[in-house]
Amino acid sequence: MVEQLDSGEQILLNGQPAEVITVRRVGELPYLRAYVEGEGVKSVCAEDVDIKRPQENGESEEAFDLEDLSAERFDLRTQAMRFRLAHQRGQLLSISNSLVRLEPYQLACVNQVMQKLRQRALIADDVGLGKTIEAGLILKELDARRRAGRVLFVVPAHLQKKWIREMDRFFDISLTKADRAWVEGEKRRLGEEANVWDQDQQRLITSQAFLRQDRFEAPLEEAFWDVVVVDEAHKASKKGETPSKTAKRVEQLSGRSDALLLLSATPHTGKEQSFRSLVSYIDPLRVAENQELTRDIVDEVMIRRGKETIFDDDGERIFPNRDVQTVPVDMSLPESDFYEEVTKYVRQIYNRSSMLNRPVVGLAMALMQKRLVSSIGAIKATLERRIDGLLEEDLLQLSQETRSYLDGADLEEEDQIAAEQELERVTFEGDEDLQIELKTLRRLVDMAEEIPVDSKAQKVRRFIQSLLEEDPGEKVLLFTEYRDTLGYFLGLCEEEPWYDEIMVIHGGVDKSDRAEIEDEFNYGEKRLLFATDAASEGIDLQKSCHVMINYELPWNPNRLEQRIGRIHRYGQEREVKVWNFQFEGTREAQIFEMLENKVENIRSRVGATADVLGMIEDLNVEDLIMRSIRDEEPPSATQEELERELEEREQTLLDWYERSLIDCSTFDAESRARIQEVVDDSEDVFGSEADVQRFVIAGLRALGGQADQVSQHVFRVDAPEVLGVALEQPFEDRQVTFDRDIAMQFESEVTYLSPDHELVTALVEHIFEGEDFGGRRGVKVLPFLDQPGIVFNYRIAFEDGAGEILREELCPVHVDSPTQQAERTLGQRVLDGRSLDVSPDRSTIQSLHDQKDVLKESAETYLSRTVRRIRSDLSDDRQRRTDQELQRLDEYAAAERERLKSFIEEYREQQEAGADMEIAIRGQETRLQDLETRIQKRKENVREKGRVVSLAPELVNLCYAFAA
Repeated sequence: MVEQLDSGEQILLNGQPAEVITVRRVGELPYLRAYVEGEGVKSVCAEDVDIKRPQENGESEEAFDLEDLSAERFDLRTQAMRFRLAHQRGQLLSISNSLVRLEPYQLACVNQVMQKLRQRALIADDVGLGKTIEAGLILKELDARRRAGRVLFVVPAHLQKKWIREMDRFFDISLTKADRAWVEGEKRRLGEEANVWDQDQQRLITSQAFLRQDRFEAPLEEAFWDVVVVDEAHKASKKGETPSKTAKRVEQLSGRSDALLLLSATPHTGKEQSFRSLVSYIDPLRVAENQELTRDIVDEVMIRRGKETIFDDDGERIFPNRDVQTVPVDMSLPESDFYEEVTKYVRQIYNRSSMLNRPVVGLAMALMQKRLVSSIGAIKATLERRIDGLLEEDLLQLSQETRSYLDGADLEEEDQIAAEQELERVTFEGDEDLQIELKTLRRLVDMAEEIPVDSKAQKVRRFIQSLLEEDPGEKVLLFTEYRDTLGYFLGLCEEEPWYDEIMVIHGGVDKSDRAEIEDEFNYGEKRLLFATDAASEGIDLQKSCHVMINYELPWNPNRLEQRIGRIHRYGQEREVKVWNFQFEGTREAQIFEMLENKVENIRSRVGATADVLGMIEDLNVEDLIMRSIRDEEPPSATQEELERELEEREQTLLDWYERSLIDCSTFDAESRARIQEVVDDSEDVFGSEADVQRFVIAGLRALGGQADQVSQHVFRVDAPEVLGVALEQPFEDRQVTFDRDIAMQFESEVTYLSPDHELVTALVEHIFEGEDFGGRRGVKVLPFLDQPGIVFNYRIAFEDGAGEILREELCPVHVDSPTQQAERTLGQRVLDGRSLDVSPDRSTIQSLHDQKDVLKESAETYLSRTVRRIRSDLSDDRQRRTDQELQRLDEYAAAERERLKSFIEEYREQQEAGADMEIAIRGQETRLQDLETRIQKRKENVREKGRVVSLAPELVNLCYAFAA
């Protein structure tokens, strides 16, 4: 038999699926070289192994019952196979499986990532473009391909709830919060010695601050993740000589993961080292330290679009302009005196903290100065809390959360308030001047109480009143940084005619209440939403609001951009108006006005707000202001220092633009057309929503379930008993829809049956695997056929050398009975066609069945040519991409090799001059050996992924097709 085997033929080798590579004789012995699934290439003597041609699934040669032939069950089995194929390989499966309104530029991002050999990318879209949605879509794509069993999200602490809510709401992905309570609970469940991070099928979310603990370093090194997502990834970039703990942990995770998504609207800080570190996380073998960072390299790892670069089909920008203006507030004389007295107190304590080496007290003073320019209410509450703290007998021991806050961790608002209130109370150990400070604080509280009018509050109230009088339908969003200020201002608004229309969001508002408030503001009658920065991320208000008031400016300009991003995002149709209220004549106001003007000037030249914010991400404005207060410098001196720093960073930014390293790609009508082609192809994977609906309704009824139409797009269904075991909960008397728009509109009332919903999945598996269901043979009578024939419906698939499915599809081959002519196009028409309600007589079907073996030979001949053609196309594409990747590795290796050798030469010269450089030389030689090992290992992996293997075709079912 072995001499009759052809190269590329599918066989069973000792029962294992295999593909013939070559057959040759050595003397009298025949040898077979074949690729065996799960084992790789083998060369064996044919006499020592069992070689068989595979029998297709479901095709036993026993007599079949003509009464069991069913067009309906044939179609259901065929569609069930389409679902199974799509869950392993398709185009963009997330289009059908996500309960979120998708934008073309988001789909283009997802498609770009999924087309990579490795799904590792830095997604750097602008604020408001939906990086969260893009990450969720990519996760759904990987999940559909069974490559997302172990997932880890690493995000700032205050964003964990947002991620959990949106992954569940939009993508039906449940994330478990990995915090101290989770670790302790898992240790109790699994044992103290267990590695809680190394478990199958766990999808976790944790904060950057929590994960960077030293105790997790070793356990995480033993774990491996299918997908790691890092939000605000620029905070994990390497800066300076010593990387932060966050940078070290993210670098560790990048090496312990398959897919890696780094998300950041500001991927650079104007410093190349920081950006290079993000590139190295994506691929540590992409750019050597002494290799130039080129546009080609950046394009391979980063996807970036700005609001200014996205256009509609008519060439118009889809994001409107925004107008940001400062509203100056003149202090009254009592307010001015109070400001000067508090600042004088802050200066005294701040300077003492420097002299006594108690920096934490200095930070407490910085918090006080921030609240001073926020509101009378905020600073008065802060002064009172400090008095209470100083009166306590025991020195306050800072909590873990407060220490994390001091280390720069992002905390939930509730934790941040608690941490800041701890800091407000810290003082000097054994302070002899305590009574003097208490006397000063009490005097300042008395001054605050004697201020008759809060000028800023009064001006903001009048401003809101004028907005509502000018346009009664206007909705207004007001932000303040502090809960104290929010409560204080609300108290001052009680007599306003619009007081009952105010809704409030802060860190203490439950997430379900927050969602209701968001819906009411967007779709209800209430016109005012007052919020702290707890609402600066995670809510979308662009449909209802275009006016924002900032009660005070946060000292971090990026926080201001996050606020504006609530209304200046996709879907906003009006010009965004932002009004910043600031006290005139204060040091803070002058510095911020200069900073805003400088940022706006740079932004107008480079055209991207996020780039400018990235440039000033690590700019310590707080330190500049506090040093200015400490040294009693005029604001102009601080402005000059700040301006010099900004000019230096601006030049770096402009240089990067000139080299096209970080500019945003344009998304225009041509881009939309390209992604629409992918979307159209993707719909063919599952079928349209109507196709999915027909399959599910027909399948439920065929298995004894119930599906009754309630309205045009809504059904009331009961799952059949046979599916009960596969469902987590009983699925009875449930209103469902297959229409994504309807599901989004009535989210809480109607269940969306997406193609990967558990009911649909259970239905697919039972129809395809259930022995009693049938569908392996069918019969159809169709008006477009001229002659009877048989459609042999094959599944064909191709994988790379690493075992990842590259492509799989159904290949229905129709073979005409009289001519034995094989044709795929006609086979597809038979699959898609609905049979007429007539049946051929028994003898006609039997006659066609008797020709089955002969017709099947023609089908397999046609199939083999199809497989060869597809394999050739896939191989050409893979070879091209493999060659590119190998060339890049060679370039990296050459540059890194040259760098290490230059160190060795330099050390040897020093050794010849008498220095003891033996250890240094051996260290560099070891690094050189490690380099060669890493390069060789990666090349082997690349070559494996470059090899294309066709898997044995599987006959899914067949259909006897007759002319009407």
